[in-house]
Amino acid sequence: MVKAKNDQNDAVLGMDIPVIKSGAKISGTVLKEIEQGVLVSCAGGAFTGIILSKEVKDLKRNNYDLSIGKELEAEIMNTDIRSDEGYFVISISKLIQYDVWKNITAKFKEDDIITVVPTEANLGGLLIDMHGIKGFIPLSQLAPVNYPRVEDGDQERIFEKLLNLVGKEFKVRIINIDEENKRIVLSEREALKEEREKILETIKVGNEYEGTVSGLSSYGLFVTIGGGIEGLVHISEITYGHVSNVDRLAKVGDEMKVKVIGYEDGKISLSAKQLKTDPWKVIPEKFQVGDVIEGEVIRFVPYGVFIRIYDDINGLIHLSEISNDNISSPTDAVKLGQVVRAKIIALEPQNRKIGLSIRALQADGQTDAPKAAKKTAKKEESDDAEAKAEKAAPKKTVAKKAPAKKTAAKKTADKDAE
Repeated sequence: MVKAKNDQNDAVLGMDIPVIKSGAKISGTVLKEIEQGVLVSCAGGAFTGIILSKEVKDLKRNNYDLSIGKELEAEIMNTDIRSDEGYFVISISKLIQYDVWKNITAKFKEDDIITVVPTEANLGGLLIDMHGIKGFIPLSQLAPVNYPRVEDGDQERIFEKLLNLVGKEFKVRIINIDEENKRIVLSEREALKEEREKILETIKVGNEYEGTVSGLSSYGLFVTIGGGIEGLVHISEITYGHVSNVDRLAKVGDEMKVKVIGYEDGKISLSAKQLKTDPWKVIPEKFQVGDVIEGEVIRFVPYGVFIRIYDDINGLIHLSEISNDNISSPTDAVKLGQVVRAKIIALEPQNRKIGLSIRALQADGQTDAPKAAKKTAKKEESDDAEAKAEKAAPKKTVAKKAPAKKTAAKKTADKDAE
């Protein structure tokens, strides 16, 4: 029976009562977030639904807005299952997934670039989750600057490098779609293909580029130019000075200006030092034989020690020029990182050599040459004890030395006889 229009319940009876059944689509407005999830006023306030906390975490990870007052479309899940508070469980992920997949297929057909954020990594590459749609960037499809280059192929180190990329934004192209399982394969390299092709068309020996260090090796630096083109700066082309440790000069991600010095069969050779002033042209103007300089000890060799003189140029202090004491190793007198004063005793720019001496300063009365390393406390105590014993028993000491003199005399006689 239809009640009169002036009845108090007229408005309620005139409402469109929603059909609450599994799979029904309803509109809603976010009310608030509680520990169990997000509460949503559904169908104009007809009932309250809840988006469970697990789905909320996934939505937030994909930057979906769930602020209070946000309007959304949702789907009623199994009506036989309610939350602990009695709310109907609703979900928006399935509807979002439909829209995301629709957008993905359109981007694939148009060969457009999309932005993704990896959520996980494995030894094969990076994993992406877009509201339940799984994406994958294989190792081979990473741009050079992000490729986990490890010389010894250590899988643990490769995995660590990949983990460092999780959470970072990637510009990629979709290169394969699995319609049935809603999975896609992505490529960062393909996203850079236009820029790469443009560089390859114009690249020639002598060109200069602003690049990014994309890898370190025992034999040099890998530098990426134009986003996707990678060349090698050999260790001999990094700087004019001696390079014993590439890590000291650059790290992955550093910007570096480079010059193309070779391009053959797709391999690009680069140089950083050719864009710098040769310090060996400056050194003769700044220094001369006889000058006293200060420098940091940077490298030991069996025959001496190298100290940094100017820029990355090193000078050699020969073992015989380190100390007045008889030392067998430079480490007996100086240590790595120590700043020492030395005199220039040889300067050969044409041969790129600088000879230095610490001993020469003592002869000039400017400083004492370094002494050999002190004996250990234990050794000193032993020597002191022996000295005291000899002093307390002088006769015993003389008697002990006498055979040694005879032995020496005997050796001399034998030698004369020969």
